[in-house]
Amino acid sequence: MNPQDSCYFNPNENFCSHKTIKTTNKPQESYVALIARALLSSPNYQMLLVDIYQWIINEYPYFGTLQSKAWRNSIRHNLSLNECFIRQEKSENGRGYYWGIHPAAFDAFIHGDFRRRQARLRSKHADNSSIQPITWMINTDILCDYSINQTQTYNYSYS
Repeated sequence: MNPQDSCYFNPNENFCSHKTIKTTNKPQESYVALIARALLSSPNYQMLLVDIYQWIINEYPYFGTLQSKAWRNSIRHNLSLNECFIRQEKSENGRGYYWGIHPAAFDAFIHGDFRRRQARLRSKHADNSSIQPITWMINTDILCDYSINQTQTYNYSYS
């Protein structure tokens, strides 16, 4: 994979590095890719919806030039229905929730793979009694511990 062609993780930096040519043309990337890139650009890999909108407008001026805000509906739709994104804790001011990347999708997103997965990241009818902690690795140096739970906050703390 050519790092200039996609998002890649730079272990010396706390964000996603990629080359973006700022143009007023519609981007070729999917909304999932745009959202994932926005979240990866944040130091703690989570953002409020309004911050995701602003990141997309800053990186892809095309969206800022549109009179219609229909693209924002697409962002909300993708955040809500794609299991690779998780709603986290409520913001400090109480206006909206933080959005993050599901731990099972994090590694693929770090490496620029934004394809849809057939595998289910969470069960539609999971009850909290069946929650099992999972441990996963990022770049094989950093160990993270998460419990899969739709309502749980995933803290990206590293040990």
